[in-house]
Amino acid sequence: MTSPFFSTIGAQSTQAVTASKQMPMKEGQVVHGVIKKLYPNQTAEVQIGNQKVIAKLETPLKAGDAHFFQVSKASPEVQLKVVTGPLTGGNTLAQQATQLLQAMNLTKTNEMQAVTQFFLKEQLPISKELLIQAEQLLKQLPPGTSIKAALEGIQKMTELKLPLTTSLLEAVLSGKSTRGLQSSIESFKLALLQDSTISQAVKTDMQQSLQKIAEPFRLPVAGAIIGKQLETLQNQQTSISKRLPILQTLKEAGVLPAVASLSNPTPILSQPSLPNSAGQWMTKLVQAAPTEKGVLKEQLRNWINAQPLLIAGQKEQVLSLIKENSEAQPIQNALVKAFAEQSGQAIFQKDTNGLTAKEHLVTLLGKGQTVETVNQILHQVNMLVKSNSNSFNSQSMMESEQAALKQLDGKAFEHALKEVLKSLGFSYEAKLGTNSEEIRNIAHQLKPQLVELVQNHAIAASLRESAEMLLGRMNGLQILSGESGPQHQLLMQVPLEFFGKKMDATLEWNGRMKEDGKIDSDFARIMFYLKLETLDETVVDMQVQNRIVTINVYNNDAQLQHIANTFKNALKDGLSSVGYTLSGVFMKTFEEQKLASKIQSKGASKQSQGVDIRI
Repeated sequence: MTSPFFSTIGAQSTQAVTASKQMPMKEGQVVHGVIKKLYPNQTAEVQIGNQKVIAKLETPLKAGDAHFFQVSKASPEVQLKVVTGPLTGGNTLAQQATQLLQAMNLTKTNEMQAVTQFFLKEQLPISKELLIQAEQLLKQLPPGTSIKAALEGIQKMTELKLPLTTSLLEAVLSGKSTRGLQSSIESFKLALLQDSTISQAVKTDMQQSLQKIAEPFRLPVAGAIIGKQLETLQNQQTSISKRLPILQTLKEAGVLPAVASLSNPTPILSQPSLPNSAGQWMTKLVQAAPTEKGVLKEQLRNWINAQPLLIAGQKEQVLSLIKENSEAQPIQNALVKAFAEQSGQAIFQKDTNGLTAKEHLVTLLGKGQTVETVNQILHQVNMLVKSNSNSFNSQSMMESEQAALKQLDGKAFEHALKEVLKSLGFSYEAKLGTNSEEIRNIAHQLKPQLVELVQNHAIAASLRESAEMLLGRMNGLQILSGESGPQHQLLMQVPLEFFGKKMDATLEWNGRMKEDGKIDSDFARIMFYLKLETLDETVVDMQVQNRIVTINVYNNDAQLQHIANTFKNALKDGLSSVGYTLSGVFMKTFEEQKLASKIQSKGASKQSQGVDIRI
């Protein structure tokens, strides 16, 4: 995204966090201070930025004068050494910078003056070493990088206590960029496709990772395909010529066992299954002793009655078979039919145990020992249907995608976000130091693959450049996500693709932590920066104060207000169900935001003149 609104909000957030911090005093730092009060023994109260400190002065000074001081001792008491003479109120930033550079015996290059003026304006602690390092970074800026952006990046690096290196600055600048990840991913895809320097196995692995990112709904769609095919397979009224290819396809994909037949396509296999799944209940029923079957059927009846994924008619059909003391196979067939239908009609819904209809369905087929084995089966079906593009498979894919498209809701987007973030591998470094079972899946995530790729010195320059650019974007987002005292910030960019429609979603979360280390859910600011195909650039600014939610939506489409009104009640009810109160939803244009920012900026500058800001 290219809207100035992004940088405006980012600057406001940074200023708010910076203002709330107490400036650490370190030996050798140079700070701008005003003598507020004088005390005996050359002790004085000095206003430094937004805080007041009691400091020991090496020379007598006059109250009211402003100086640049160097911290000669930080503890147990602060001792300050005067660097420059009194600064008059008429001194401009340029004049102050010149006076400071002369006192510190530093060369007045254009870059050094820019760095010094910026640090003075932002009231940041300065040291001679820091100015020299920052000057060198400005002299080595990548093409197309502005001085202003670089200085803001350096400021962020000093706040995060990062070494001032070119590679880290590039990562921070990349993370602060409002350009979405989609373009970086597309550039890398093209370079990977054209490259001939890496092995085919490595290329295939990376292409599969990229495909997962591009198809976050591939597994739900595959579940809907299996459900549709099983419905056809179970329907004895359908001709054998249609059912037989389906049976063969599902056997080939490993969905159905070799013993499956047209007369009994879903035999009970009595395999271990996910806890509280339909497959586990059928295994229990088959393996139960005759004296235990009555109790087990009663428990199964209660489970079915409480199952939110099944509708009333489906429940009645299964319950009637249990009541008639039917054998296990008819009950199995009825459950397969019910969950096959729901795999296409309730694609993204989950029950109280976090299972979807497709997972229940796969466990009934004896393939659902773990979530991972379920996903493997779904992946195989997805690949097989794509590779074997006969008319039936093509129709099943199209109908399943359409069904998923019609059911897109909050749960669907939650699924998409989780899938894309997992496939990108943003948090793979955190898993390296744990005994998490997910470690074995790290190799199938994009970021660790990129790390390994750029370490290969034999790859082509074009592939290395695109890989480093994409990796830098991901590293930059992680660097900018962190804590600043009690304040925490999370910045994420997620490339989303829904059945051919692409969008970039940027999420910025600012909040605070409670004393127990958990996120304070009563207070937060969450911003979504979206680049949408129809609505174009859209920003959603959600602010939470004492669990009262106010939402501002920025978009230049005048019709958006009317459309939004139809969703307000649903939003209000949804927030209420999780303990939040909706204050209001307000539609604004980007021009209105620019005007508001200017007014706020003028107000802030007036307040800062001659006033102590107490936090």
